[in-house]
Amino acid sequence: MAKYTQKKIAAKLAAKAATDADEISPEQEGELKALGEGIRSLGRRTTEQALELGGYLARAKSILPERAFGAWVKAICKFTSKTARNYVAVYEKLSDYRERLLAASVAPTMLFALAYADKEKVESVLMAIEAGEQLTVAQVKATVGVEAKRKVATTDDALNIGGLAGLRKAAELKTTQDVAQFHGLMSVVLKRVEKAMEPIAKGRAVKKGMLQEAIVYDCRHAHDLLNSIAAPMKAEMVAHVNWRPARLPEGSAWRKVQALLHRMGGVDGWPDRTEFVGWLQDEVIPVLRFVVHGEALISTEEEPEIADASVQLASQAPAERKERTQGGPEATLAQINRVFNGMIAPADKPRKNVTVPSAVAA
Repeated sequence: MAKYTQKKIAAKLAAKAATDADEISPEQEGELKALGEGIRSLGRRTTEQALELGGYLARAKSILPERAFGAWVKAICKFTSKTARNYVAVYEKLSDYRERLLAASVAPTMLFALAYADKEKVESVLMAIEAGEQLTVAQVKATVGVEAKRKVATTDDALNIGGLAGLRKAAELKTTQDVAQFHGLMSVVLKRVEKAMEPIAKGRAVKKGMLQEAIVYDCRHAHDLLNSIAAPMKAEMVAHVNWRPARLPEGSAWRKVQALLHRMGGVDGWPDRTEFVGWLQDEVIPVLRFVVHGEALISTEEEPEIADASVQLASQAPAERKERTQGGPEATLAQINRVFNGMIAPADKPRKNVTVPSAVAA
């Protein structure tokens, strides 16, 4: 009996909201009543029902004036107009992905985040889910940048504070949103790399092209975010040239992250197939796990600096050194270049094989 009474009250409130609205025809009142019945017939919010609910609400929103829509939603749906607009956005922005969303059983809370994302980001998240990745809502929000956009919208007052304190507050807000988005991107990249490596256990090849297509743009964007978060600005020699992000300190772990992301952000920088799997195992995954999980990086022996060329020349026998230097400056330059590029080793001991990451610009 109580349930029946609540339905009657809801129906009256909905009818009042429709009646109070201007220019609502009897036909539209009948359609609103049918929409309300359709909404109440929906059970728990599955992916399909979330899309259906968004369709019902979108139609009701097109009939009712703005001031009447909230009251109608409250009477029929028992939630706020903000939630209703989220469902409308899901229906309007994600209908083109309907079949893929249904196949992946994407939860409504994740749909809300995707509904406000760019198409490129929606595609990226869907590809990750379809590849078997178990993404959380927080990771999706960070990846598509929805969380950051909403924070900016609610901090207008903080961004209007002057002086050094205001500048610090603005920097803090920016860093917070950049870090969240960076971590989300890196989490997705790590999951995709680990997923791409799974065929090795079955004796199958790792598909380089598919992995590149899945992560190259995320790596490029993550590199830009890292520069924005941590890299100091470098002044150019010419005053009219814009400053640019500098390399992080050589030898530091985050410099390795910066260099790796730069390399992974362009397909031309990836190693060939003979070295590809070893590169993923020995360099890429450890660096990504350092970023995402905070795991320590193991230091590797580095190539000697160009200044060490004179030391290596001095270590050679006098006769050999005389022979190599008789060619004048050109021969000396060639000698230094060979040392710098790892082409020779001291004569008194064999060269130790060392794998060194490719040198890349930040």
